[in-house]
Amino acid sequence: MIIAGIGKIVEGINSVNSAIDSDRAEKILILISDKTISNRLELLIEKANSKGLIVEKISKKEEWRYNERHSVVAICIPKNTYDEKSLDQLELSNIVVLDHIQDTNNFGAITRTASAFNFNIVCLPKKRSVNITERTFGISSGGLEYINIVFYNSIFSLIKKLKSLEYWTVGMEMNTKEDLLNVDLNKQKVALFIGSEENGISKEIQNKLDLIVKINTNNTVESLNASVAAAIAMNHFFKKSS
Repeated sequence: MIIAGIGKIVEGINSVNSAIDSDRAEKILILISDKTISNRLELLIEKANSKGLIVEKISKKEEWRYNERHSVVAICIPKNTYDEKSLDQLELSNIVVLDHIQDTNNFGAITRTASAFNFNIVCLPKKRSVNITERTFGISSGGLEYINIVFYNSIFSLIKKLKSLEYWTVGMEMNTKEDLLNVDLNKQKVALFIGSEENGISKEIQNKLDLIVKINTNNTVESLNASVAAAIAMNHFFKKSS
């Protein structure tokens, strides 16, 4: 079931380009001020014009109602999101499951990496999780356009659903024996679980997963950032499935 729309406003040249490519963009706003329009921006304008989109140029900074870091914005048709009951109706791929990730930068980086390594579904809880905002789309640098967002009520019912769809459920945790580099699931579909920045994955959840793995480091730091660990793991499974 479709439960909500996200990304009505998309900021930043990479994200706007991707919104145009995905046919969500309806109107493009550009702050020209006293800046010279770059070649990349000229190409974006040409692409927007070729698709018949409205392109509005704004010359005064005081009239710009969006983030000052960006000079191009797309007004878009909202992107659909789904609930866990709809999971098997989507085009199934490898999946990332986020357990109460709170940091917008982490979430944006994870979605960008997910789109690069064919983890085309990202699941996150309906409550006590990061909000998906214009800033999130900007941080993902276009990545959010290429993945489906699935919201779940219970992580335990989600795990049960994933196993019924023949996914291997794999959790990331520093304090375990199994090294990620030794894992080869023979191109089996993977649901990769990433815990919260503060607490990781709880023991109760770990006990429900098929496999708990770690990333070996030289131990100079206590743990890796959640988005960095997710990127290393997604790249590993991407290479194994190629």
